[in-house]
Order: sequence, then structure tokens, then C-alpha cells
Amino acid sequence: MHVFYGGFLHTKTSLIQFVHEFDNVLENKEQKELEDDTADSKRVIQDVQEQFLKKGDCIVKVLSREGDMYSLVVGQQKLISDKPIIDTYRVSFDSVVQECHCECNLFQSKAILCCHMLSAFAYFEVNKVPTCYISSRWSKNVRQKHTYIKSCHDVNRSDESNNLYRGLCNHFFNVAQDFVRNIEEASILHLAMDGAQTTLHDHRASKDQSSVPSRQSNKAPKTQCSINFDRLLGPPQVSTKGRPTKRRLGADLDKTIKNATRKKK
Repeated sequence: MHVFYGGFLHTKTSLIQFVHEFDNVLENKEQKELEDDTADSKRVIQDVQEQFLKKGDCIVKVLSREGDMYSLVVGQQKLISDKPIIDTYRVSFDSVVQECHCECNLFQSKAILCCHMLSAFAYFEVNKVPTCYISSRWSKNVRQKHTYIKSCHDVNRSDESNNLYRGLCNHFFNVAQDFVRNIEEASILHLAMDGAQTTLHDHRASKDQSSVPSRQSNKAPKTQCSINFDRLLGPPQVSTKGRPTKRRLGADLDKTIKNATRKKK
């Protein structure tokens, strides 16, 4: 939250200022998102290329094996003050599921395969990067969640993905509103949504990742379940209590402390 609102809000920001600045934050983030999308469409990730180049400076040695699990040490040659040195890194590799882990933790921090893991894959003749190491955060088609939030500056915007998102939210809201009477119904709904999510993940994984995704038609597909906007209900109204008649808690204590300090001086 601090990073998202950095430069727009501070500790003394009032609620009214927050409402105005909220739209400014979204507009700024969306503009940066569009600029990043334009830049990404014309380049490749340099960080990944750098790791593939460093792979040529690595030497793999097998230390031990327990079943399908291998313990490796990868020596990487580096130049420090024009003097060659070799840094060693411990790498574990599972030959069955083709999972790898390196103690440099580059993948855990940046979701980029390090040159040590790439060297281990090459050593065991793994010619294709496993899907578990292809992070969606590096995909050129991914969109940040805040871009789907509706704000004042994009009232007239008719972006297709935003319209689909809001339509799905309305549909989910109607379904959830009908099945919140007991835990059993809610559990069935959760299982159905988990199953749908798994099916969608499998459908997306089956597509060729190297192919360019086709554009969706401007007209949304018709479904049997139409969205009933008349059933959308607002939040329950609660009568406001107004300004409290008494002073805040601790006011008398603050006054006593000030008087005692003044007498001491």
C-alpha cells in the first residue's frame, strides 16, 4: 500500500483528499501500465538474456544422488578487478518432475531463472523450460489488477477486458448473494469455482505459448445465464450517529499531563 500510494498520500491526508487522490493514483498507474506495454511489445527481457550469457561461464559437478534427487555444485567464473575467481552455488535437481532450486534464490526474488539453474537443465539435457518456471508476471499479456478498478477518469472508456471483468463480477455477485444462507451451500460454491479455475488454467496451458493470442471479438459471447441487474442490491443502510457528544477518550488524561508538566517547569 505504501508503494502504491507513494507520492500521493501522507499521514495527514484527510478522507476528502484521499477520495480525490485515489483517482489520480489510478490514472497514473494506468498510464504507466500502457507505457510499459508499449515498451515490452518492442523488446525482450534483457535480464533473461543476461542469465543465458552467464551460463557459458558455469561448470556443473554432481556431488551426490538420492533416488531421483541430485545435489550439484555449479561454479561460476567471474572477473573482479581483472582477476578471475570462481563462485560456487549449491543446486538441487529432481530428474522426474524436473524441478530445480539454487541457493542464490534469483528465481524466488525476481521469477527469473538464474544461470546456475539453466546450467543444471543443460547438464541433464532438459531442452525446454518447465512450465512451473514460466511466471505470468513476465508475460506481455498480463494486466495489473488495479487497471480493472473503475474510477472517475475512465467513465467513458469501453475497454473490452474491463467490460468483461465487470460483467463477471456482477454475475459472481448474483450467484454469491443467493447461496450465503449456510456453510454447506457456500462450500459447494467454492468447490465449483475452484473446479472452474482449474479448468481455465488447463485450457490456458494447452495453448501454444509461442503463438500470438488472437483478438477477442468486440461482441461478448452470449451465455445462458443472463445478468439480472435488478437483483443487485446496495449495502445495508445504517443510521449515522453523528458527531459524538463527549470528548475523545484520554482528553482528561492529556490535560492532567500538560498541567503537571507546566507546574514542574
